[in-house]
Amino acid sequence: MRKLNILHLNAGTNLGGTETMLLRFLDKVDKGYFQSSVGAFFNNGPLLTEVKKRGFEGIEFRINNRLNPFDVLSALVKLYHFLKTKKIDIIHMYGFYTNILGRIVARRAKTPIVITGLRMEKFGRNGLHSLLERMTSNWSDLYISVSGRGRELILKKSWIPPNKVVVVHNGIESDWANGRIRNTQSTNIGMIADFNKFKAQEEVVLAAPKILEKFPNARFVLAGKGETKKSIVEMINHLGLNSFFTLPGLVSDVQQVLSQLSIFVLATHTEGLPVSILEAMSFGLPVVATKVGGIPELVEDGVTGILVKPNSPVEIASAIIKLLSDPGKANRMGEAGKSKVRKEFSLEQMMQRLQQHYLDLAVRKGLQ
Repeated sequence: MRKLNILHLNAGTNLGGTETMLLRFLDKVDKGYFQSSVGAFFNNGPLLTEVKKRGFEGIEFRINNRLNPFDVLSALVKLYHFLKTKKIDIIHMYGFYTNILGRIVARRAKTPIVITGLRMEKFGRNGLHSLLERMTSNWSDLYISVSGRGRELILKKSWIPPNKVVVVHNGIESDWANGRIRNTQSTNIGMIADFNKFKAQEEVVLAAPKILEKFPNARFVLAGKGETKKSIVEMINHLGLNSFFTLPGLVSDVQQVLSQLSIFVLATHTEGLPVSILEAMSFGLPVVATKVGGIPELVEDGVTGILVKPNSPVEIASAIIKLLSDPGKANRMGEAGKSKVRKEFSLEQMMQRLQQHYLDLAVRKGLQ
């Protein structure tokens, strides 16, 4: 049985949740069955460097300006030649922009298996997106969503048959926390996420004054980088909260940050199945998170954390105060979350399901 050549194609190289899961896939992939490589259109982070460190091929199909048609065409020609010369069997793509361009090129290159990866709740965000999706959807052999909610949204598009849409939840290593436990004596509240239009760090900032009224020793950590960070810093300064907030930027040691927290928060407008929550739960942290996307599949309200409505700093403040006021309850939620991740969201389960889908498609296409 020959190895299947797989290209994982992403839009950019910033290390967010999708990219973190790609690296974990590479760490665990069965090299007896699969020859893996990773490509990206935009070079804005260290993903490809990390891929190469692991001994895999990382390719930049450079697009400097997505509005420049010659720039885009050059990248697509480079992708076409890679698919042909490397004899790629499977192209697995992540993100709307990448999925549309990748399908077009893969069809032209006659790549046998084309997989659409859905990592966020958003799907067909406007009329043009829906039109492009509908025009190219038949060129995708399988849709893989990281959440049940994502699958529901895909199936609202009547032209996509249910048997082409599956769920493979993100997973995490059972020993990822390395035996570390959260600091039960702290009143540190933290959020680790990119600063972008999809995340809502401002809601944590707006919740802070109410929390500080009850717990003046509370401190807040907002880790990450991105285009909205400047406005968040300005908001913190305007509210006079400088001494209560730490913004360490992109952190290389996520475990070190989590070990100093008592509560993990994810305020967001849309999500798939957040890696940051998986990591926090594996640390035994109770989670306060917005009830969007696949988050309710991870955070069971009142059991492993507290879910809040979108755009509600008041509810975030109330949930955090409730947990700080009852450390015993917070501990029980954290332990329940740790147990849930081990049972239902292990990396081993994710790898088994994902690789099996690859093999099943290969058999169906006559590649094995």
